[in-house]
Amino acid sequence: MAALPAQSHVQPWTVDEWIALNEDAPDGSRYELVDGSVLMSPPPSMGHQLAGDRLARILTDAAPAGLIPVTATGIPMGDRTALIPDLLVVDLAAFADGAKMPDPSQVHLVVEIVSPSTTTTDRTLKPAKYAAAGIPHFWRLETARFRGLGIDRLPILFTYTLDAEGEYQLTRRLAAGTTARIEDPFPVHLDPADLVVS
Repeated sequence: MAALPAQSHVQPWTVDEWIALNEDAPDGSRYELVDGSVLMSPPPSMGHQLAGDRLARILTDAAPAGLIPVTATGIPMGDRTALIPDLLVVDLAAFADGAKMPDPSQVHLVVEIVSPSTTTTDRTLKPAKYAAAGIPHFWRLETARFRGLGIDRLPILFTYTLDAEGEYQLTRRLAAGTTARIEDPFPVHLDPADLVVS
């Protein structure tokens, strides 16, 4: 097996190098950049992709003019951090002049679907980076049981809004089997059960 470029890189990575690394990824792996360090995740499972695709359709149907849901697009955040949320909602202006990725100021919502290989980054690291970048809304979809979830039916959607101190505050915990109206970043009716194969 040939060595990946990341294995021979000894200095902190830049966003430009991260872009090239993702363009050359030989196996569909996803590379993200945190403070100059590369994080690698294996290709997502079918269930993970299905949940993201279904949520993207729901958000697309509900989004007002000028806001567009996009899947698996990178967000550069300075010179040494760039993350790839599973789903994001951006301003139409983000597509101006053929741009490949949005500026954080153009992002209204980021969504992470927790996978076994990304639990810590999706629950802790990435929300902290999104909050520091000023992205106003963060959603996390939990598809597997872990301590602290209780007995609610899976999947469970957690929605957060950025407060005045720049930290995300939980606004809703929505378990599968319950349809609710989520207000931000725009009104949408959603039952997490609709995101998975039952």
